[in-house]
Amino acid sequence: MLIYSARRLLLFFPSLLGVTIIIFGLVRMVPGDIAEILAFDAGTERGAVVDENIRRIRAELGLDKPITIQYLGWIKDGLSGNFGFSYWEKRPVAEIIRERFPRSLELAALTLVIAVVWAVPLGVISAVRQNTWADYLVRVLSISGLSLPLFLTGILILYVLVRFFAWLPPLDFRDFTDQPLENLQQLIWPALAQAIYISAPITRLTRSQMLDVIREDYVRTARAKGLSERIVVYRHAFRNALLPVVTFIGWWGGRLLGGIVIMEIIFGVPGMGTSLIAAVSHRDYPTVQAMVLLMALVFLLLNLFIDLLYGLLDPRIRYA
Repeated sequence: MLIYSARRLLLFFPSLLGVTIIIFGLVRMVPGDIAEILAFDAGTERGAVVDENIRRIRAELGLDKPITIQYLGWIKDGLSGNFGFSYWEKRPVAEIIRERFPRSLELAALTLVIAVVWAVPLGVISAVRQNTWADYLVRVLSISGLSLPLFLTGILILYVLVRFFAWLPPLDFRDFTDQPLENLQQLIWPALAQAIYISAPITRLTRSQMLDVIREDYVRTARAKGLSERIVVYRHAFRNALLPVVTFIGWWGGRLLGGIVIMEIIFGVPGMGTSLIAAVSHRDYPTVQAMVLLMALVFLLLNLFIDLLYGLLDPRIRYA
């Protein structure tokens, strides 16, 4: 297991290096010059003063240096926690991340927990009770979850809350460390809307994997030995059906951090998604680079965790 873990850790760092190069290169390829956008923001006509401001902004952002020097400088500053200054929000990027990242991370984690808690058991029940009313009900719920667009699910939940419970998302967001109860009241609804959408494919994948496994010879042998159905299903079949499900859940977990922007907008959650959209639209290079890198880092860490979990779930993988 130690050798397997070491190999996975060694693969993590080249992947992270490649991600930084891709992010840095793609941001530089985006049309538009932030220096000119900021210089002409006030509607001033081009002149000597404006040209001087453009040169000053480019020098402050390091855009007047060769691309290699810019990249190495960005990596060096990032390792020390200095991600630059946001010209759009007029404050350090590290301060924006400290404020916004925990909110998006909490919403993503809450969404994933809700989805997994009901999707995986429903998938198991649907497979074990194939072609019964429970199976048909789970399949209908899964198809419904896949059919409803994410934004529509959020709007419908918001409409029900407003129409029948007279509840609107508060304009003033409460952090979990300050007021945990109010924070959960604000985040539970966008998390529920997102969970309805992602739980549908998790349920269907769990069901299909369980159906494949419970037809295997070793499961029939376990039943022939007189083991109870619960032990056969959960100790023998379920564990072997988990690998593709865990992979899919890990992929969704990494995707959630940057993909919950719709829920953040609908329910008024000031998280990373809304801040990233504003930064992209205003060509705020330092903010875009830092936020995309952070999302990519979380995705890579989740993949590393899933790889290590593989070794625990299936000994054949860690000895391969």
